[in-house]
Amino acid sequence: MTEAIQESVSNGVQVVLLNRPDKKNAITVDMYQAMSDVLHQAELRDEIKVTIIAGAGPDFSAGNDINDFVEIARSPEKMASVMSFLQALTSYKKPLIGCVEGWAVGVGATMMLHCDMVFAAKNTQFVFPFVQLGLVPEAASSFLLPKIVGHQRAFEMLMFGEPINAETAYQWGMVNHLCEPKESLELANLYAQKLCQLPTEAVLLSKDLLKCRAMDDIQMALMREGRIFKDRLVSDEAQQQFYKFLKKES
Repeated sequence: MTEAIQESVSNGVQVVLLNRPDKKNAITVDMYQAMSDVLHQAELRDEIKVTIIAGAGPDFSAGNDINDFVEIARSPEKMASVMSFLQALTSYKKPLIGCVEGWAVGVGATMMLHCDMVFAAKNTQFVFPFVQLGLVPEAASSFLLPKIVGHQRAFEMLMFGEPINAETAYQWGMVNHLCEPKESLELANLYAQKLCQLPTEAVLLSKDLLKCRAMDDIQMALMREGRIFKDRLVSDEAQQQFYKFLKKES
């Protein structure tokens, strides 16, 4: 576990908190590994009925830490922690609730596509900036996003990476419920408690029935994206975009 990922459990509800607010909860390799470990352990803990993923501070996540991306490009074996988390996320058997506010960028946005329910504050902005960074979609978003919003919308979102506000995301079926800023975790907890009151095995079996037919396609997309993404990290296009981003941030 790392301080940048915090876990709490109360009344059957596990909250996994991205806790790096000074960096807009940008996700590092260590954070990926910690989240992977938390999800794997949660599946084995009977006291956990529902998992909520949230972010500390005003933003859910700015996505991958670009400095870490540069390191991954130099040491591709570090990609294993990223893939370990994405595998844990896509195959998680218990109800998974996403709780987002402010910016949800890159993997901060694609993570929500795997949640069973998503609660978003009205100030949320979803951004999929992969092509702008010289990369390709990840976390099986090339399969899931068009499945949710349609091919044409998904194409525009992934190519141009322009922010999608919470109201639009709600209308397009990416979000279950909207709320005021600073209230998303409270609302998510309310629905998580409702889920905890339902018969546990019936909930797990019903989630499996909802997802089982798409699982092969999700895993195929995840693996194919991962192979291409890994190659793109060391491409001239991506390296140039990383340099521009880091220069702008410095």
